[in-house]
Amino acid sequence: MPAFRICVLLLILCLPTTGIAEQSRFALRALGVKVGEMALTSDLSASGYAVRGRLSTTGLAGAIRRVSFVLEAQGRRDGNRFLPRLYVEDMDTGRRESRVRLDYRNGVAQASGPKISDRGEYAVTDAQQRGAVDPLTGIFMVLRDQDTDSLCTLRQKLFDGERLTEIALTRRIEENGQIRCLGAFTRLAGYPPGDLRTGSRFPVSVTYVPFGDVMRATRVEAQTIYGAAVVVRK
Repeated sequence: MPAFRICVLLLILCLPTTGIAEQSRFALRALGVKVGEMALTSDLSASGYAVRGRLSTTGLAGAIRRVSFVLEAQGRRDGNRFLPRLYVEDMDTGRRESRVRLDYRNGVAQASGPKISDRGEYAVTDAQQRGAVDPLTGIFMVLRDQDTDSLCTLRQKLFDGERLTEIALTRRIEENGQIRCLGAFTRLAGYPPGDLRTGSRFPVSVTYVPFGDVMRATRVEAQTIYGAAVVVRK
């Protein structure tokens, strides 16, 4: 997965969760420099969810390359299980626009869009990606407001239409009322060997603080092949 897409996923990590639509803003820093901002709208109920986000480069990154993403995901919810029905990703680089759409049937995504390419022998099979969720839904599952006991217990496959990955947060550290969940973002399938040699497992750390009677994510730190990336709730 390209570094910029990893940053996009990291920037989505701090999604708020309420029973009504809510908007929030986040900042992304890479190599100590602010490189992006994102505005998010989320709507979570007992039986369903919908999330929409808009990301754009800013600062030095924006001056070098103006890129924007619009991401949407929606589906059903059954307790802590999230079952996507639709995922749409629109990207605009200023020179080129592309669109990816995932439609789900029986836990398997059917991908369409000009950005989807034939991965040949590296293509992810339906069996491999069964039960995986789209990137936005997967990160929403990890970083939604949660009860203390629910934190740091998730392992979820993600499929973006071409590549299969996994986000896992399984180690827990408690200090001064805060909770840090430690884990990793791992490339599983859909990558040629050359890509995997540059790195297949990237450490991730998420910090939660008390927010009413739940815990809310305020900071995400992750390593990429280009260095550290940090997401902070504004």
